Order: sequence, then C-alpha cells, then structure tokens
Amino acid sequence: MAENPDGPHERIPAWDETADAMLADVDYDADLGKRMADDAIRVANGELSEAEFHERYHEEVKAEFGRDDRPTDPENDD
Repeated sequence: MAENPDGPHERIPAWDETADAMLADVDYDADLGKRMADDAIRVANGELSEAEFHERYHEEVKAEFGRDDRPTDPENDD
C-alpha cells in the first residue's frame, strides 16, 4: 500500500462530539458512519486498502441503505 504523499491524516480530537451533534437528527446509523469515517482515514493513510474497506462495510451498507452503490468494487477491481 502506498503512503499518503500529503502526510498522514489524523482524527480531530473533538470529532466524536461534533459528529454526534451533526448526526443526532438523522435516521441513519451514526455509529456506522463514524466507523467508516475512521477507516476512510486509515485508507487515506495507506493503513487499509480500498478493497478491505469495501469488504468490511459492504453488508452493513446494504443493510442500512438497501444497496451498496459505492464506487469501490473489489470484485471488479483491476
């Protein structure tokens, strides 16, 4: 996995509180969104591949939204 040329991305310390406040009124699974955001940082930092990210959340995204239309698709990745 390639290292991020812009340097590592880090989670903002007050992020949990800010995310909780922003997601308080939505009907979607806020915990899923926050876990995906954490792992998206890991993808950006080269600590997790896009295929691993997709596979990790595929079933949960389908359960939450009824489908998974994210642009990543490890089955058709070249």
